[in-house]
Amino acid sequence: MPKKNIIIYGATGSIGDSTLELIRNNLDDFNIIGLTCNNNIEKLKLLAAEFNCKNIGIADTDSINKYRNTLINFELYEGINEFHNMITEQAVDIIIFAIAGSDALNLSLNLAESGKVLGLANKECIVCAGKLFMDKIKSSSTKLIPLDSEHNAIYQLCYGKNTSSINNYIITASGGHFYNYTETELRKITPQKAVTHPQWSMGEKISVDSSTLMNKGLEIIEACNLFDFNEDKIDALIHPESIIHGIINFKDNSSHAFLSAPNMQISISSILFPNNDVRSNNFDLDLKKISTLNFYEIDELKFRAINLAKSALKHGGLMPSVLNYSNELMVNQFIEYKICFTEIVINSEIVMEKFLSDGNNILNPTISNIFESFGIVKDYIDNANIFKIFSR
Repeated sequence: MPKKNIIIYGATGSIGDSTLELIRNNLDDFNIIGLTCNNNIEKLKLLAAEFNCKNIGIADTDSINKYRNTLINFELYEGINEFHNMITEQAVDIIIFAIAGSDALNLSLNLAESGKVLGLANKECIVCAGKLFMDKIKSSSTKLIPLDSEHNAIYQLCYGKNTSSINNYIITASGGHFYNYTETELRKITPQKAVTHPQWSMGEKISVDSSTLMNKGLEIIEACNLFDFNEDKIDALIHPESIIHGIINFKDNSSHAFLSAPNMQISISSILFPNNDVRSNNFDLDLKKISTLNFYEIDELKFRAINLAKSALKHGGLMPSVLNYSNELMVNQFIEYKICFTEIVINSEIVMEKFLSDGNNILNPTISNIFESFGIVKDYIDNANIFKIFSR
């Protein structure tokens, strides 16, 4: 079999690390022909040298000049707006899209039309531009494989199934450190505590989202867009061991669950090795050692993010974008000690209510409308008085 050519957008992050580790152990099967980063140029250069990759992209154009003399032997793509050119100028089989944040929305729409196998680990393109993105996927020959563990579990569980026989879907949440905390204890959580996670190795922002369960709310929005079902067909459960990632419940009352060790390499292997024929001794699942799997209902009074996400879906249009961007800004404020932990979700709800009451929602938004909504949300948050409009 010929080697498969791979581009990794976001090569220096945790998804990139996991992807490259799989490839590192299977070099006879893959060529790395493109790597990108935001501004971790030193790491990018090391990876490019290791995998003999001549095409690199750097999103943060301000950081390039400092390194320009050391980049002369590479084909350099400067700025995220040039990243899609890597596809048109190379013979590409698989794309790993692991750039986080809304800055990659335009790139995601280009990738959706690429006609390649696309491994998706960018939440924003599905949450904010779900219909636009999925319409482009459906109208092209692009094969989309979600890489987040929960959506990858549903993808693998549903593969080859008649989805009309499925009654509902469940995704799991570890619950982070704080799911047993009282309201008073939640208000006292510090950024230092919130940026760590008991099961997964993740960045600061997503670790905070995991603690507020906003990550799970956004994943529900993602799932509904990815798999084309309504918000009343999916729920989440607290599952501290993070062994079962997704469950589908059939109309005949049978259920199928996807189990694996909590490691992203397992999800990513589904795009690199679609027949599940890669062997890794590092992540064996020994249920005898695990012994017990626990599940708990989410306390929706303490953790309001799930219902807030479902509300955004019901309102439709720009509301998922508004929730996502408001949460992004609120997490930043929390990390900077400007608000307390519980205000992340409360303030995002206030922003959503204000956006709706001002008549700003658009049910069939364009990409320009989405970016305009970000500006409105930022204006709301910069005007701190809006948080006094609605009584709590």
